[in-house]
Amino acid sequence: MMALSEYEKKTLEKIAQELEHDDPKFAAKMRSMTLPATGRRLASGIFTALAGCLVLLTGVAARAPALGIIGFTIMGTGAYLASKCVGSLAIRRRPSSSPSMGSAEMG
Repeated sequence: MMALSEYEKKTLEKIAQELEHDDPKFAAKMRSMTLPATGRRLASGIFTALAGCLVLLTGVAARAPALGIIGFTIMGTGAYLASKCVGSLAIRRRPSSSPSMGSAEMG
């Protein structure tokens, strides 16, 4: 992931301020939608990983290598999806280094 240049940071901050000024209801709705959607994706990733683990263990217990491979693939996919969500949550919640950006403007 590339860091934004100072110009890009200022431009994005200006757009966020204009959005907040022009349509505060829409801006509030957009802020409130980001974390729950990420939380649902995180939960589904964890659930998929657990289901894959169950399929993997069933394959091992039944001595069915194909079922074990399928379970491992499902488990890996779920873990990957969950880790992507955790990374995006960490990036979103990091405090801004810009002093002009208030807590109401952070997503």
